[in-house]
Amino acid sequence: MIKIAFVGNPNVGKTALINKISNASLKMGNWPGVTIEKKEVFFKFENEEVNLVDLPGIYSLTANTPEELVSRDFILENDVDVIINVVESTALEKNLYLTALLKEIGKPMVMALNYHDEFKKLNYQLDKEVFEKQIGMETVFTSGKTGEGVNEIISKAVKLAKLHKDQAHIPYTLAFDNAIEEDITSVKKTLTNNKEYNKLTEKYPIDWIAIKALEEDTNFLATVKVNYGIDLRNTAEKEIKNLKDRYDMDPADVIARARYGAIRGIVSANLKKSDINKFAMTDKIDKILLNKFFGILSFLLIVYVMFVLIFDGSAPFIDWVDGFFSNYIIKYVGKLIEGTPGWLNSFILDGILASVGAVLTFVPLMFFIYFFMSILEESGYMARVAFLMNKAMNKVGLSGKAFIPMLIGFGCTVPAIYSTRTLEDEKTRRLTGFITTFMSCGARLPVYSLLAAAFFSKNAALVIVSMYVIGVLFALIMAYILKRFDYFKGDNTELLIELPPYRMPSFKVVWNNMFSKTMMYVKRATTIILGILIVIWFFGYFPSEGNIQESYLAKAAKVVQPVFKPTGFADRWEPVASLVPSVIAKETVVAFFGQVLLQQQEEEAVEGEEEEAEEYNFLADTFGQVKDLGVAAIDSVKALVNAVTFHVGAFEPADEETLQEDAGGDIIPAVRSLWSDDLGPVRAYSFMLFVLLVVPCAVALGALKQEFGWKMMLMETAILLVLPYVVSTLFFNIAKLIM
Repeated sequence: MIKIAFVGNPNVGKTALINKISNASLKMGNWPGVTIEKKEVFFKFENEEVNLVDLPGIYSLTANTPEELVSRDFILENDVDVIINVVESTALEKNLYLTALLKEIGKPMVMALNYHDEFKKLNYQLDKEVFEKQIGMETVFTSGKTGEGVNEIISKAVKLAKLHKDQAHIPYTLAFDNAIEEDITSVKKTLTNNKEYNKLTEKYPIDWIAIKALEEDTNFLATVKVNYGIDLRNTAEKEIKNLKDRYDMDPADVIARARYGAIRGIVSANLKKSDINKFAMTDKIDKILLNKFFGILSFLLIVYVMFVLIFDGSAPFIDWVDGFFSNYIIKYVGKLIEGTPGWLNSFILDGILASVGAVLTFVPLMFFIYFFMSILEESGYMARVAFLMNKAMNKVGLSGKAFIPMLIGFGCTVPAIYSTRTLEDEKTRRLTGFITTFMSCGARLPVYSLLAAAFFSKNAALVIVSMYVIGVLFALIMAYILKRFDYFKGDNTELLIELPPYRMPSFKVVWNNMFSKTMMYVKRATTIILGILIVIWFFGYFPSEGNIQESYLAKAAKVVQPVFKPTGFADRWEPVASLVPSVIAKETVVAFFGQVLLQQQEEEAVEGEEEEAEEYNFLADTFGQVKDLGVAAIDSVKALVNAVTFHVGAFEPADEETLQEDAGGDIIPAVRSLWSDDLGPVRAYSFMLFVLLVVPCAVALGALKQEFGWKMMLMETAILLVLPYVVSTLFFNIAKLIM
């Protein structure tokens, strides 16, 4: 198998190229830190098994950041056959410094000159033949957007891997000035002529060892000392002194300047730029979006409009999926299993279909939110958000860069916790990791959406946005409090982040992102969540064989129900019981309501009256479902076109006619029946606050433990068991007094 590592700066389109080459759907985005760990894909190319590895976007190989360490260790310690160095063709000078560092490692390399579509629009010209000779490798113009050059770059990489199959290291060819070359050569002679270095030079390229010794690279020197018992400082002591005396500066700075000098010479000799400013449009847009006053307003407006479109656009499809399960799937499966024992019938219809159907009802919502989030990522706007938030984040002891994990948390808390690796300071990482759990992840969104649709009608989007805003506010408040403790008190408040040019998102890239993330949601609904719901069904069915009010689940919830009375939502035992499985996965709250409330609704419907015979016409019902899907699509388009600003007064209950229009399927009116008094919306909002602030899912807790240890995980768990109770109690009692 041929192992190919894709390496480059952030925002150069590495992942997009891999997706084009292999038809994979790796996560990608037009902002720093999106590829936190290496990601890989396997495929065949011209009968060769190929393993493509997407390494984090980096600027250097000094191992000062987690991304640099991941990339450097992977290239040095693994059997990488060839490196595809992806560079932004419109910013060669900035990108080629990493190229120079990679060449020192001695691996076969080929360069992808990416964003060639933009390169041509700018009327840039590159003397490719001379450039290749001076840089010491073949190059290919590529575009992850159009697919240009993807077959050629992988073909050259495969051929290069075969050519150098038996060659451990390729000699370094990017020359420094004579004085520096003399010191490098001197160290190399020492390494070659002394047998004690044989094992070391077999493992690592001799050019790399010599240069790292001269730079006094602490990470590499420590590795060599531990693994080989060699102190490279002593090996290169004379040459280090020569560089310091000759240039009156640190050898690492001397060598870095020499690299930049060589790069500038190569670029200026071969690249001819036009008078077109590639940042002209970006600068015009940023005058508004990064303005001290209008920038924040624009950000809030973008978020608000995004959620209006998400909710209004997905609502017709949500109603259709709800009806599809309750009025079609469950109806005909129930017909097929007539005559089976009562417990088996209930297990299939209530335990599996009703539960999973309740979760899958919100698949359209996931599609819409991931669609718009992908557009923001791919356009380059996400990095601007970090810049905009820098001042606010400074006040709580963090930099704007710490806002990036918080943004990722709107999708899922787990990758948000892992993305704190982009932060250099360990205490800053802890604080950022702690507050990411306050972000409303995609799993919480179905809970908000269900309750908002049931109790707030057309103000639903405004209510949902408020949950996101409250989550951010609590995150900042907690950061402000915790930064006073030494465990969290970091000193990394400076923001150093690249603002990429705005780019038109590729539909295929946006679709791949949206589809892959939504499928992850579906997978969870049909695996982990299904297992939890089967357990819930068992405790809800027995010992009373279907009487939910007398079940183990109801009895246990009623025991602790008085404790939650002050929060307002515990007038019924069902919301209390739903909180237990939510610790495993937040989506189970929706599925729990779908399982328990719908069963109660059915029991109440047949109590005291004869059950009406249900009509079955499979072809007519199937045609009706297809027709309803078409109607939902049309309604969704109309809703997107006609989306307007909502009225103030989100806590005012809607009139009966509106409630009937918004009911959709069975799940929404069933949830609405939970709190039917005048305080119903307040109770629902209190429950939403609790779900927002309560302990994150088990997988997120595992990520916290993995990244920060048991102490951090237990501390956060303790705080997030108390905080939601206090907040919900205060909110409900204050709102009750006002109303």
